[in-house]
Amino acid sequence: MTDKKTFGSFIKQKRTEKNYSQKDLAEKLYVSEGAVSKWERGVSFPDITLISDICRILDISEHELLTASTDTESRKIKREARKFRVIRSAWFWVPTISYAVALLTCFICNLAVNHTLSWFFIVLASLLCAYTFIPTVTSFFKTKKLLVFSVTTYLSLCLLLFTCAVYTHDLSWFLTSCIGVLIGYELLFVPILLSKTKIFRYKFVISFAVACVLTILLLLNINIWHPFMLISAILITCYAFTPAIFCAIICLLRFDAFLKAGICTFLSAVFYYFTGYVTNVLFGLTENHHQVNFNNWEQCLSGNVHFICLTSFLFISAVFILIGIFRIAKTKNDKLQ
Repeated sequence: MTDKKTFGSFIKQKRTEKNYSQKDLAEKLYVSEGAVSKWERGVSFPDITLISDICRILDISEHELLTASTDTESRKIKREARKFRVIRSAWFWVPTISYAVALLTCFICNLAVNHTLSWFFIVLASLLCAYTFIPTVTSFFKTKKLLVFSVTTYLSLCLLLFTCAVYTHDLSWFLTSCIGVLIGYELLFVPILLSKTKIFRYKFVISFAVACVLTILLLLNINIWHPFMLISAILITCYAFTPAIFCAIICLLRFDAFLKAGICTFLSAVFYYFTGYVTNVLFGLTENHHQVNFNNWEQCLSGNVHFICLTSFLFISAVFILIGIFRIAKTKNDKLQ
């Protein structure tokens, strides 16, 4: 604790800021007015049992009282914390009240105009969907907020889609749209959610594999309503996801990062270039989009562009691989020395 004079001056300063007289402060602390006078004159210190009460009444921290100085940094943090709590509360209650008012208004209007509840259910589903995004129901959960957010927003979107499907008397597209949205959610949230688990290293492999399975389910569902060449579509889907899965597996291996980047770039370039050939074979097409002739850009534009992209990526992959090999060789030489 600081000397008595400094301590007394600090007590007097804070008392004055609160517009308390010595008598007021003494009454609040259940001590004599003389005791407060002695503190402020630097004659004595207050009893240790009064520390917490003095801090509460003068709105200061124990650290400030003991050091007889204003802790500006601590006060700034407390002010910002209070502001954050106010903003968070407003973020929750303003949209909530707005949604409730809008919902009640639409309920009354639908009954007044149509004498039944018809389009009100679309509004209800829409507002529920909006509520899961802003302010979100994560306010009611202390942990796993991202998981709660992803699940609740996805389910609310499905509810909205189902309501629209019922309203239009057409359920043929409902499951298709739900699976399509699920693929997007899976690619976005699964890697983040898995990053906090024991299998975080395999998050991208799992994410791409699950996305491939979901895409196949999407094709199966579409085929129920609109038959097409299902086997060919499944094979081209697997072909499209293969380089992504392979690259994710390569990234798991423990060797030079440049070497991994070179291999991934090489695989992606090759798979991309031959996509047209594979599509032609699977679907029985005869179109040739890979004819290369730099003297005839008008008829061979697609083939020329594909070839330039292929050679560019192969060059980049070769540079990465050479850098990786050089780094590995240098590391080995350093260890030998």
